[in-house]
Amino acid sequence: MRADRSTPSRASCASTWSPTSPGHAARRRPRAATRPRTIACAAAAEMTALRVPQRAGLVLSPDDGAAVAARVVVRFHLRAFARVEPAARAGEVEPVHQLRVATRRLRAALRLFAPVLPARFAAAAHRDLAWLATAIGAVRDLHVLGETLRKQAARLDPELRRAVGPLGVALHEQHERTLAELGTRLDGKRARRLLERLAAFADSPAPVGRGPRLGDVAADLIRPHVRGVVRAGRRLGPDAAPPDLHRLRVRVKRLRYALETLRSLGDRSVREVLVRLERLQDTLGKGQDAATAIAWLRGYAATRGVPAASLLPAGALIQALARRVRKQRRRGLKAWRRFERTRLLESVLKELAAEASPPREAARA
Repeated sequence: MRADRSTPSRASCASTWSPTSPGHAARRRPRAATRPRTIACAAAAEMTALRVPQRAGLVLSPDDGAAVAARVVVRFHLRAFARVEPAARAGEVEPVHQLRVATRRLRAALRLFAPVLPARFAAAAHRDLAWLATAIGAVRDLHVLGETLRKQAARLDPELRRAVGPLGVALHEQHERTLAELGTRLDGKRARRLLERLAAFADSPAPVGRGPRLGDVAADLIRPHVRGVVRAGRRLGPDAAPPDLHRLRVRVKRLRYALETLRSLGDRSVREVLVRLERLQDTLGKGQDAATAIAWLRGYAATRGVPAASLLPAGALIQALARRVRKQRRRGLKAWRRFERTRLLESVLKELAAEASPPREAARA
């Protein structure tokens, strides 16, 4: 493992001089020359002592039962949901983001482990999570929208920039309404029952002696997600519309979440494809953010009673964002073609299939 160059390694902090013979005394460095290393080592030791340990991630074993693994994954993401819910209710940006991620990962877990889950439970939980995710996403989308508009408005001419105030007011008022709606949904019976059902499932015992081993079905669980990405990518033409690119992004995100769940069962190909999927998702996301901002600005401009002076900067922002959509479309298509040529998805399926138990020999007559 390569040592971090930002801090001295343990080996570099240890003394390289050992007085085993009188002649070694001449090799000592002057005191002033050794001081920087001493200070650096002391700083490194202090940083190590103060470093906060990161929360342990999710680690599954190929020998786990698939039904047991499903319960472990649901419990893991349900706890993540509970940790950030209070701050998300207050509208804090990062907790809202993490609440949305936890909800998406819960849905991804239900989708991934659907073959080994009770069908009625999985369908109802997935439906209710989608309902809750709509309210969370509405708040998060406004956070992203506000950041997108802020960056674009900073590039406008000063006269236009002075007239964007009403846009910010409208965005703030909409944010307050969506945040209140999120709180109402979280406090409602439907959300409480959903979380109770998920918690009860996570704590329930898996069927004993029944169900497949996780390593035996890992490749089969991932394969539908791979097909979804490939189909969405191959439907893209040179003039792909934002909804088509967004469809690919959604499929990429689902595959990424599924592979992150089974990361501990894979090897180099799984790690590499996760890095590439995240990059592809980010590239496609920039275009989607711009397209979403355009839609909001057009809705604002069509609203009765908005200040006429704010329509000009709104139009300028739409033009700038439209250029960004076209630019990100080219980048997104290029990123997808590059990813497709790697054929890494085939390697991922082979790696996961390698975790299957060897077939049993036929019993001798």
